[in-house]
Amino acid sequence: MPHDEVEPADHGLEHVEAPVGLGTGAASAVGSPFVPMAEEITPSGGVELTPDPEGPIPTLPIPEPIPRDPQIPIPWPGGHLPHPCRISLREGCYRIAFLPKASHIALYGTMRVDYAGGKTTISGDLYRYFLLPHISAEAATAVSTARRRLSERSGAISTSALGIIRPTIGPATLGHLPWDIPIYPRNRYYSYLKITNVQRPGIFTYGPCQLTLTAQEYVYTQPPIGTFNGTFPAAPGTRTVEIVLKAAPAPPGFTSSYLEGTVYENGVDQGKFIMGWVSTFFRRATLEIDVLTGAIAPQPVGGEDFATIFAKAGWQLNVIRDQTNIPVPAGVTATNCWSSADLHALMTSVRNPATNLDTEWHMHMLVVPAKLGCGRGVMYDTIGVPREGVASFSDDGYPTSDSSNFGTAANKKQRDVPRAFLRSATHEVGHGFNQIHQEQEAGADNSIMTTTPSVADVLGGPTTGAPGVFPDQINLAFNDHVRHHLVHFPDPVVRPGGMTFGSGHSSTVPEADRYYFEPDELALTIDPVAAHVALAEPLELRWTLKNTSREEIPVPSDIAIEGQHAFITVTDPHGSSKLMPSFIIRTDHVSIKPLEPGKGLKAETRLFWSSHGFAFTEPGQYRIEVRIIWTSDATPLGVKASTDIWVDTPKSDADDEAAAILLHPEVGKYVALGGGEHLLEAIERLEKVTALAGEGDTGGPAALRGYEDLLPGLDRAAARSNGKAKKDRAPSRGRAASRK
Repeated sequence: MPHDEVEPADHGLEHVEAPVGLGTGAASAVGSPFVPMAEEITPSGGVELTPDPEGPIPTLPIPEPIPRDPQIPIPWPGGHLPHPCRISLREGCYRIAFLPKASHIALYGTMRVDYAGGKTTISGDLYRYFLLPHISAEAATAVSTARRRLSERSGAISTSALGIIRPTIGPATLGHLPWDIPIYPRNRYYSYLKITNVQRPGIFTYGPCQLTLTAQEYVYTQPPIGTFNGTFPAAPGTRTVEIVLKAAPAPPGFTSSYLEGTVYENGVDQGKFIMGWVSTFFRRATLEIDVLTGAIAPQPVGGEDFATIFAKAGWQLNVIRDQTNIPVPAGVTATNCWSSADLHALMTSVRNPATNLDTEWHMHMLVVPAKLGCGRGVMYDTIGVPREGVASFSDDGYPTSDSSNFGTAANKKQRDVPRAFLRSATHEVGHGFNQIHQEQEAGADNSIMTTTPSVADVLGGPTTGAPGVFPDQINLAFNDHVRHHLVHFPDPVVRPGGMTFGSGHSSTVPEADRYYFEPDELALTIDPVAAHVALAEPLELRWTLKNTSREEIPVPSDIAIEGQHAFITVTDPHGSSKLMPSFIIRTDHVSIKPLEPGKGLKAETRLFWSSHGFAFTEPGQYRIEVRIIWTSDATPLGVKASTDIWVDTPKSDADDEAAAILLHPEVGKYVALGGGEHLLEAIERLEKVTALAGEGDTGGPAALRGYEDLLPGLDRAAARSNGKAKKDRAPSRGRAASRK
């Protein structure tokens, strides 16, 4: 095995070096960084790839040799007869390895060959390992045996199985079980391969029987420690290479297509490349389902379940129905709407503690009862790392206030409408794998990643004269657009614990193609509760969307940031901008509905911290921009406005000390959840700051003003004593800027 031990690793603890000076592409409407993604390719020369290379080669006539004068040249190119060429790429996932020349680094990963819809799309991911220097045969045997056992646990690829190095290990040690789709540690992620061309000879050829893949390689810059969004270079990537491959005998563990060859850059040999087919699926993951007492988990319906739905998207999803009858936490009424803090506390306490996101792609689902009108489900972008868990509410359901087209499901609980319940829960799992609403992409349709009310409205329901269309005709599948993302996004974009929610969706709708309404059509106004805040003080921010035209305008039914149509960007005093995404993704109740003339929608948030860090990290003037974006009738739409606020310089030692204590991610998480007695470090830090209120003559830290009404277990009087109450503070109203 040509790499160091495959140890469990925390994301971000090891920074993989990459070429410096690699820029990023333009940010999307939701502020995500550029992410490469393979698209359909057309093999050169009109030669089509054969999805099943194990099939028989067609019998074609070969000219018989004819007697000739040795002095007369043979009339065949190269002086020989054409010969059959049986080489192609079977659809599915391949284990791949690249060994650069004169290097102690080896790169392992996967390649996905996809022929969906008659199109050819190929993408891959590579992870970096260190090769041991040459050692004796005896030592190599011992090391390889130990590492083989480690690789079996981690899913890493073995060199003996690939034929790169053949240490003295017999068949009994190797075994005869076929290899599966591998999983690698996140901090070893190295690069993404976007295949842009395929060259293959015909069934009969005069030249070598080989396959040539042209690939753009995008070397990934790992994120700084404690963060999760690394960067890819802009197109066309770090470099373009050609991978020239020939069929080779498959070592044990490989049961189908197996190829070996060479990587060339500008015609120069860069090293050995190997790829062997391992699965008809492209990716694999695990879904763990835990159920609270009084709730019921989504059940299979009509032969469909979570696994079959993801299988149609090319994913092998292992569903583990784990704990049932989990006790209701003290102080919680399970049949009421759950607070984000209570749900978060329960999820973190019941997840399998042995979960290791570096050895498996693991998604957790918690099912609780709730009640009608709470919202059918929710996804947490960050618990400890991004996109680990989702929740589904079995006793919520299909109120007619969400849609008049719910048909026979109208005002029923999810548990009583199995097909719609399964669709809704799978929708939340799709969010966990970083898929966004189709209302933000190509528009609402009858597919998993469209919100439930919009699916009902697309189908039509009783108003179309076809009662029962919802839920009976719900399509339990991802559409082609989402399937393409699930298969061909780089690993960090889709795997749990990778990049934050929304990353990678920058190419869906270019900002230049989005129509932004003028204020005399749709007016967006921003209303900060205060024009000045202290350093480390949360800012209460409100905004209103009003139809100022004379016609109905279709808009999102929920413009809160949790609904994923509103996005806040903060620009600091130095001109650097940062998206502040919602910690909670609560979306399945949202749909695009007409807003009548003169009517409006309101939303608010505490602007303080997100998975991208703190909004305000130093004193100075900040610009806050709110954007609301959606798609209606295939037209990308939006409205935006901005305002300025000031973060004051600390005026006392208590202010300085409070800022140092409060600017901590656990406190940020506490604010984002609206509390949380289970966040013990946050509680401890907040108690330290409230204790400062009784010290000195200044009245304590000014930042405490922003925590009033947020800290039920702490001293509210201490918060109120520091500065004027919020209602008395000078607000900054109506400062929405015109469109830029």
